[in-house]
Amino acid sequence: MTFQDVLTGAVKAILPLDRLPDRISPQNAIDVVEVKDVKENGTYLVRGDAGRHFTTVLNSGAPWRHKADIIDVNDAEWMVTLQGRAAQQVRITDIVPELEGGKCAPPPGGDLVLAPGQGVTDVIALEVAIDSPQPRMTSYSKGSKAGAPYFTGPGAKQITLNQNESEAFLLHATSARGHCRWRYRVHYQIGGSTAQMTLSRPGGKPFELTGELPGTGRYRSVHFPSFTCTRPDPAAPAKWFTRTGAEYARAHRGKAPVPCPKS
Repeated sequence: MTFQDVLTGAVKAILPLDRLPDRISPQNAIDVVEVKDVKENGTYLVRGDAGRHFTTVLNSGAPWRHKADIIDVNDAEWMVTLQGRAAQQVRITDIVPELEGGKCAPPPGGDLVLAPGQGVTDVIALEVAIDSPQPRMTSYSKGSKAGAPYFTGPGAKQITLNQNESEAFLLHATSARGHCRWRYRVHYQIGGSTAQMTLSRPGGKPFELTGELPGTGRYRSVHFPSFTCTRPDPAAPAKWFTRTGAEYARAHRGKAPVPCPKS
């Protein structure tokens, strides 16, 4: 008996048969290592909060996104890390969003949170207009116009995963007019077989995103930071303001910053 035989026997004694690289079925050839929400700024919608408790949370200075029922507005960014499990190379040939109910719903109301800023990402970045008639993945570059189709067309690309190799990529979704809930169907090839897997948020939840209502005046209230308006005292510490949607719409009819509320 060689050392290799002993090692193989030990591995098989520890790992379940369906975890061995040479016995993995095509349907189990990819592991989802992480699905992480990485949107750090932009526009958000707070559902509920009839008692206006969220204003206190914002001004506490503590992280606030997990403190309420929040939906991304206009765009969402998720970092996904996948790992190859099989001895053979896995080639991801397409990632297709599948909408719950087959379509998006009208945008809901609630409280709008405006948190502008910017960030930089250095990974494979893909974008999908989730509320379009036929949402498809395109190449994505922050601040640029819509890119070319990623998995289809004359410049079609694939994402490859070797055994135990991980690949992280950004999924950037946009919605101009619809409230959408969806999961991704990942199509891939391994050996001579084709297979699919479903990609969801942690806990098996669907991804969710909504476009804005036509005009901030239609929201119950709007939360906005002091650096987006003209503060009477420039030395005053940054804080959050809250106004009704109608008040905010009246004060921000022009493009120039307006004076911050006095209270």
